[in-house]
Amino acid sequence: MQVSIIENIEYRSIIEKHLDNNSLRELACELIEILWKKNIERKKRKFVNSMIRDIRERLRVRTSATQVEDVDLYLVKMDLKKIEKFEEITRFLQKEAVISEENVQGFRVVASKSPFAGAGEVKSASRLRVAFSEAYKEYNQPYKYLRSLMSNELLSPSEFYKYFVKIDYKILNRDGYEVSGGERSEFRLLQEIKDAQNYDILLIDEPESSFDNMFLKDEVNQIIKEISKTMPVVVVTHNNTVGASIGADYCVYASKELEGTDVIYRLYSGHPTDRELVSQDGKQLSNFDVILNSLEAGDQAYNERRKGYEDIKDR
Repeated sequence: MQVSIIENIEYRSIIEKHLDNNSLRELACELIEILWKKNIERKKRKFVNSMIRDIRERLRVRTSATQVEDVDLYLVKMDLKKIEKFEEITRFLQKEAVISEENVQGFRVVASKSPFAGAGEVKSASRLRVAFSEAYKEYNQPYKYLRSLMSNELLSPSEFYKYFVKIDYKILNRDGYEVSGGERSEFRLLQEIKDAQNYDILLIDEPESSFDNMFLKDEVNQIIKEISKTMPVVVVTHNNTVGASIGADYCVYASKELEGTDVIYRLYSGHPTDRELVSQDGKQLSNFDVILNSLEAGDQAYNERRKGYEDIKDR
C-alpha cells in the first residue's frame, strides 16, 4: 500500500499509528470516517453560503436601500500590507546616504540622496510649473503623499518617483571642495573627452579656450595621448601648450591663399619633424614657419617672449 502521497498531517499521523500495529483494516475505516466528516462539513458550508446568497437577493428586490457589497478581507489585508511595505521602502530611500562616487582625472563626482526640505525643492525636481505645497504637507506620510500626488491631474504617474527622494550631484576638486565655475568647465571638458571613447574618432576644436596652460599640459594633453592609443584623435589649436607639447603624430595646416583674383584653400600636411609641409597639388611650406606662426604668433613674438623669460630667470 502506497501511503507517501498523502500530505494531510492528520491522515499521516493516523496511518503511522496503524502501520505500527499492522492494522490496515482499522486504518481504512478511520480514514473513511474522517472523509465523511469533512464531506459533511463541506456540504454544510455550501448550503449556508447558498442560503445567504438567496436571502440577500430577495432582500435586494424588496428594498431600495443601498446594498453593501461583499468585502474580501484577505484582499483588504494584502492592500494594507502593501501600503506598509511601500512606506517602509520610501522611508529607507529618504535616509541621507552617498549613492555612488566616481573619479575623473583628479575630480570626484559624488551622488547622494536625502529627503526634500520643502515644496520648493520638489517643484525644482519636477521642472514643472505646478504647486506642490498642499501635497508636501503629507510628505512624512508616504502613502498619503502619493495619494495627494495622484489627485493632481497635471502630474504624470511615470514621474512620481522624482518627488519622494532628492538626488544631488556634487563635483569635488582635488582638495575635496566643491568646484568653482572654472573648475566645473575643466571637469566638463575632461568628461566629454573621456566619453568620446565610445565613438570611432575624436575631434577637439581649440580646447585651450578659458583654460590655463598647466591644466592643458597636465590634464588635457595626458588624456588625449591616452585616448590616441586606441582611436584617431584630431586636435585643432592655436595654443603652443597644446600644439607643441602634445607630441602629435601628424600635422595638417589649413591655408587661405589668393592667386590672382581667385581664393584658394589648401591643406598642407606632414610629420612634425618634416622640414616642409606639402599640399595635395605639390606646393610646399616651411614647417618651422607654419608652427611658429600658428602657435607662437611668429618668430619675433617668440624671441621676445624667450628673451623676457631669460631676463627674469635666476635673477
